[in-house]
Amino acid sequence: MEGTEQSLLRKIKLQTGKKLNTLFVGEYHSAFKGFGLSFDSVREYQYGDDVRSVDWNVSARMNHLYVKEYIEERELSVVLMVDVSGSTEFGSTRSKREVILETVTLLLYLAQMNNDRISVLLFADNVEKYITPRKGRKYIMKVLDEILKCKPGNKKTDIGNAINFLQRVLKKRSVVFLISDFLDDYNSYIYKMRLLNKKHDIIPIQVYDDLERKMDIFALTEFVDLETGETFVADAVPKKNMLPELVGIDHMLLNTSEPIDKAFLQFFEKRNRTRHINRD
Repeated sequence: MEGTEQSLLRKIKLQTGKKLNTLFVGEYHSAFKGFGLSFDSVREYQYGDDVRSVDWNVSARMNHLYVKEYIEERELSVVLMVDVSGSTEFGSTRSKREVILETVTLLLYLAQMNNDRISVLLFADNVEKYITPRKGRKYIMKVLDEILKCKPGNKKTDIGNAINFLQRVLKKRSVVFLISDFLDDYNSYIYKMRLLNKKHDIIPIQVYDDLERKMDIFALTEFVDLETGETFVADAVPKKNMLPELVGIDHMLLNTSEPIDKAFLQFFEKRNRTRHINRD
């Protein structure tokens, strides 16, 4: 890695370390439940137990009814889909790329502390790299190094193509964090995203800059498209929100001018409240 990239990574690791307090880790642990049950033990049948849980083999040997007990699988399969397209280089205070890297670092450490298996998909308009599921601190450094080294041949964005790839390789139900600015053709990926969400728990994380939401231009201005390299001159930019609305999918918004920890805590707390309501 070059010197500037090393200093950026050191800065982000320091910021992430400060966020990883007991509250943060606990909220993450509570927000994402396992997708299955594993056998734990047997105990004697008690009035009111579900007869479907009776272990007939043990009951026959002991000449008394016994039931199976299960525990929720805590280990998660976590996937980080990371946008490395040209538009992520933009930012008025700090670049979207830096925010994405900080977000990835935070999620990697939280997943590690929860003993989750993590895989990572780097994409632009093509899949640039797929890192198979692993655990451990060395793996975290490998992922961050791969993101910093990734220089896509084409800087455009194709979220739908990345989702197609993931559909083919994912064998186990997973929590999928899709981290992008979502500056892509909305209709090309929204249906695929909703389809993926039926089988997996997909969480879009949309990184944006205030200038993308509101640009007041009163004179001819030259712009550069970071994904195509093309330049164009315009005298106005629409003031309306130019970012897509991810309606119907629980998602996060990260502003390049704000710390990411508040948004993450609010999201985790919201998911925890929803889980408690659904239980009740």
